[in-house]
Amino acid sequence: MHSILPEKSAQAPHIIPGVAFRPRRLTVATLAVALVGAVLFALALKQAGVSAIVAIVGRIGWGGFAVILLLSGTRFAARALGWMQCVEGEAQLRFRDAFTATLMGEALGNVTPLATVLSEPAKAVLVRERLPLMAAFSALLVENIVYAASVAGMIVVGGVAFLSSYDMEPAMRVAAFGAVGGMLAVVVAAVVLLGTRASPVSGVFDRLATWGALPRWIAARAAKVRRFEESVSTFALRAPGRFARMACCEALFHAAGVAEVFVVLLALRDAAPTLLVALILESTGRAINVAFRFVPMRVGVDEAGSGLMTLALGLGSAPGVALGLVRKARMLVWTGLGVALLLHRGLSVRRALDEAAAVTSDRTTGAT
Repeated sequence: MHSILPEKSAQAPHIIPGVAFRPRRLTVATLAVALVGAVLFALALKQAGVSAIVAIVGRIGWGGFAVILLLSGTRFAARALGWMQCVEGEAQLRFRDAFTATLMGEALGNVTPLATVLSEPAKAVLVRERLPLMAAFSALLVENIVYAASVAGMIVVGGVAFLSSYDMEPAMRVAAFGAVGGMLAVVVAAVVLLGTRASPVSGVFDRLATWGALPRWIAARAAKVRRFEESVSTFALRAPGRFARMACCEALFHAAGVAEVFVVLLALRDAAPTLLVALILESTGRAINVAFRFVPMRVGVDEAGSGLMTLALGLGSAPGVALGLVRKARMLVWTGLGVALLLHRGLSVRRALDEAAAVTSDRTTGAT
């Protein structure tokens, strides 16, 4: 696969405003975060009991794990289909290309803490032979805004369900109200971005220009930034049908997540679980993913967070820790597949991150 970077760039750090991507710093950050995650993981195992967790996970079996993999694969497919709906112009994105790029991008986001800001641009890089880079990047941005709003909505629904159905300690109730309020703000921001022709970055540029404080290198690119913002913020108005189909794809993503939790709980408990419990636990998983996205593979935090929630739901901590372990196992499978696809394409993880960093920097500075 032909690299978009000059040969010497492999030795130089790639910088996105405020973030320097240097291998040594990345390695130290990865080790530090992995150590914290390992400690959380050990504490969760100790609290729940190793023997209880092994017995619980063993009850799922290979058949149950295959169903879980199928449901998690459906989630990747839903994100890929949502991305496809956002592509405009003559060039179109095939499902196979969107799905494999989604797997590879998510794999990058799982293996290193700083890859969070690069996993999405990497997807655009990975389909540039099929789709112009700017078209792929713009479509990804629209899909990510809607996805973020849908995640926030999911957390709100789960938080309201938890608050209205269960008694809890005052501290946990305050935390739940805080999460609901914060996620409602995200939903409102997404609606403003996609439904009101908002141009927040261009607005800042205009204000700085009025004050005579807009640097020349930014002023030279202000028009390109404005056009890019308009293409994103008017998508729902220009293509309401595509927007509605994309919203359905995001809904499918979350429905598959609730079904995944339901299947795990069904295998773990003698009594059939309720959809309410599955909904609350899935929304908790989304909140953990948002808060600890920088933790590689969410080592430890998934198990600890899910264990605390099942304890609050009166199920004990062991089912929650086991749920976190099952999620980790299927994440390992899909991450391994994503890395294998990267290697098949002739890209190492480091090279893919380098190319994504360059693309993000180009889009930020307005380069073509």
